[in-house]
Amino acid sequence: MKFYNLLRTAWYSMRAYKLRIFLTMIGIIIGIASVSAILAIGEGVKQEATSSIEKSNLNKITINYNAGFESDDVTVRPFEKSDINEIKKVSGVQKVKENDEEQIFGFNDFEEISYFNRHTSTEFKKHEEKDKDRKVSFGRNINSIEGKSNKRVIFLSYRVAEELFKEPEKALGKAVKMKGELFEVVGIGREINMENFEISLGNMDQMQDDVSIVPEKAIREKKKLEDSIQNISIFLEPGVDKDEVINEVKEKLHELHPDVKGEYEEFNLQEIIDSMQKVIGSITLFVAFAAGISLLVGGIGVMNIMYVSVTERKREIGIRRAIGAKPRSIMLQFLVEAIFITIIGGLLGIILGYLIAIIAGEFMPIKPVMTVKNFLGASSISVMTGLIFGIVPASKASKLDPIKAIYK
Repeated sequence: MKFYNLLRTAWYSMRAYKLRIFLTMIGIIIGIASVSAILAIGEGVKQEATSSIEKSNLNKITINYNAGFESDDVTVRPFEKSDINEIKKVSGVQKVKENDEEQIFGFNDFEEISYFNRHTSTEFKKHEEKDKDRKVSFGRNINSIEGKSNKRVIFLSYRVAEELFKEPEKALGKAVKMKGELFEVVGIGREINMENFEISLGNMDQMQDDVSIVPEKAIREKKKLEDSIQNISIFLEPGVDKDEVINEVKEKLHELHPDVKGEYEEFNLQEIIDSMQKVIGSITLFVAFAAGISLLVGGIGVMNIMYVSVTERKREIGIRRAIGAKPRSIMLQFLVEAIFITIIGGLLGIILGYLIAIIAGEFMPIKPVMTVKNFLGASSISVMTGLIFGIVPASKASKLDPIKAIYK
C-alpha cells in the first residue's frame, strides 16, 4: 500500500469519528503543551541569564595565585604593580588592572595542615566570640579565654580530621602542624556531606562548618608588603585565542616571580556561563519530563481508541486480507493512523504550549523562546507516542483471521 494511500485512509478514518478522535487527542495536546511551554520558558531563562552576564565583559579574565601545599616565604609576592606593564606587552592583552579584593570567593585563609606524613589543606580563621557555640562532633570548642590568646590549640573541621586521622575522634589531643607551628586538637566540628556539595547562598552555614579555628593570636601575621596585590584582571582583545594568551601571561608571571612555588590560575566568566546553562537546562528537562508524564495518559487513550477501531473494522480488515493484503500492510495502516492522531495532537499541543508560555512571560521578566530544537523534540515525542502505543493494536489487526473477521 502506497504511503499516500495510508495517509488518505488515516485522514478519512479521523473524519468519520471526529469527536472521538478529538477527545483522544486531548491527552496528547495537554502533555505536549506542558512540555513545550516549559521548554520555551526554560530557553528564555537561559538566554536572559546569558545576556545579563554578557553585559559584563566576557574578555575579562582574573588571574589568582594558588599557593597550594607549598608555603612561600612571607616576603615572596605573587604579584607586583610592576607586573602590569610587563603583562600589557603580551600579544592579545588589551588592558591589565589590579584588583583590590583579597579573594574572589571566601573570606578566610587556606593552608597546608599535616600529621606526620599525612597532608591535606584547610580553610582556617581566627577565633571569634560566636565560635564558642559552634556544633561539635567530638571534644569541645575553643573557649573565650583561649580564643583571645596565643595558645597553640585548634578546632578542626570534620573533613580535615577524617583525612588526617581516618577516624576523626582519634584526632583529639594530637598535635597537627600548620604554618610551621604545632597545634593541639581540642575539638572536631560537625560532619557535613561534601559529596556533590555545591556552593550557594543556602549552603553558607555548611560551608562555614568546613573551616578550622585557631586562637586569635596563635598565627603570626604576615608582614604587610607595600605594593602587594592579590590578583589582577586581564582584558583580552576581541577574537584572540584566550587559552593561548592566558598561558603566555602565566609564563610571564612565572618569569617575573621565579621564587613562587604555587600556581597562577584564571577565573573565566565563560565557564560560569556554561555551568549556569547546564544547570538551567538540566532543571528544565527534569520539569519537562515530569510534565510529560501526562503523555502516558494520552498514549493509553490512543491505544484504547485504536483497539476500538480494530474491533469496529474487522470486516474491512478481513476483506482486505481476502483480496491479498499482507499482514504487514494491515499493521502499517493502523500504525500510521495512530501516529497521525498523535502528530496532529502534538502540533496543536506545541502551538498551545507556546501561547501559554507567551502569556506566562507577561508576568515574568523573561521572554519565552521556542527553538527549532525544542520544536523538533516535541514533534518527535508525538510520533514516538503514536508508534509506541499504536504498535499493539496494529499488531492485533494484522493477526486477525480473514475468514473469521468477515463473517463474525
